[in-house]
Amino acid sequence: MLGIICAMESELQEVLKYTENQSKRLIGTTQIHFGTIHNEQVAACLSGVGKVNAAMATTILCQLPELNMIINVGVAGGLKQEQNVCDLVISDEVIQADFDTSPIDGQEGIGLRFPVREELVEKAVRIAENLNIPYHVGAVATQDLFMARKEDFNRLMKRFAQSTCSEMEGGAIAQVADAFQVPFLVLRTLSDIACHDDNPMEFSKFTKMASEQAANVINAWCAIN
Repeated sequence: MLGIICAMESELQEVLKYTENQSKRLIGTTQIHFGTIHNEQVAACLSGVGKVNAAMATTILCQLPELNMIINVGVAGGLKQEQNVCDLVISDEVIQADFDTSPIDGQEGIGLRFPVREELVEKAVRIAENLNIPYHVGAVATQDLFMARKEDFNRLMKRFAQSTCSEMEGGAIAQVADAFQVPFLVLRTLSDIACHDDNPMEFSKFTKMASEQAANVINAWCAIN
């Protein structure tokens, strides 16, 4: 069974358009939608914003005995000059970028890193290429912070120059999935680029495109599984 964690309600609804034989179950405050996509069993849910919400949703999914993988889809801010709005970021590593115990642990206390299995990255790359989606493979940096100030960008890049995008859920999902020994993949559609001066797309239009793109990737993933 594939667990799907969506950051936005619109993304969840687009995924459900591809989902057959649907049923749902409320666990705590998290609604899990069960069904099949191309005969692949799936369990999809909305996480909500931030690491605590993401960790809660991931823990609930990891309790399902049939679960064998988690994909997290959502939006993020890009961090590289060569990126554009609506590009896809495929995680090869997920970083808890605001984890900091350096006053007692030194440099080793800055950040928690969770690598993504190489075969999952390679499959996501093939899907992006088949769907003609511009993509970037790299580290996803997670902070409980909506990064809007230049000093936030500079601080992140000083500590984690390898970061490809910044968002608020992936690190928690990776950490919980890793604890349960469940393979995971974080996919992010870029809503803006921190080092660009403008955002060329109106947000409601972007949300629709990002949600459709995420669902298309999930559908393609299940089709070739």
